[in-house]
Amino acid sequence: MKTENITNEDVVLAFAKKATEYQGTENKGIHGKKALQKSMYFLNEKFHLFGFRWGDYGPLSSEIQQIAEDLIARGNITVKNIPTKKDGIFIQQMEYCAKDDSYFEELSMPKELNSELNEIVKFTAGKSPRNLELLASVHYWAKRQQELLDEYSVDYVLEKLTELKPDAGFKQSDVENAIDTLETHEYLSKD
Repeated sequence: MKTENITNEDVVLAFAKKATEYQGTENKGIHGKKALQKSMYFLNEKFHLFGFRWGDYGPLSSEIQQIAEDLIARGNITVKNIPTKKDGIFIQQMEYCAKDDSYFEELSMPKELNSELNEIVKFTAGKSPRNLELLASVHYWAKRQQELLDEYSVDYVLEKLTELKPDAGFKQSDVENAIDTLETHEYLSKD
């Protein structure tokens, strides 16, 4: 079993495999590249594998974007368009494709990483890309405020989101609900 040479691409592919095999939702896999970005953002909080910066849809990693494109090009991840409520707009549903599953038979994720990947799949399952964008964006700004002032507030986060994402239409109740969810799942803590 290989554990010492795990790459970030292996981590993303393992997440795609786990999300595709997860039995807790109607649609298998990852609900678009935005959902992949936000899922890996939460994984990154514990393992610091990727660099993230602020983007149009919240925290963004160009490395994850490139990895996803490479995995799709090689056929390790397949993409199908899922219609949305908006006419002509689709979510690109991404699913793991078992081209050569023997690779995963030899690859062994460290126990803590594997466990966290499972938790991220459960946490993100069934959430829309917009909801994941909200959760990751709220987390991003709450953590920035906490780093500076040892606390975070709904008002500060809402102000930042309104300033940086005026068209998103996030409301105070959205931010409050996101903070509650993040605290419940221990992604944010007042301590």
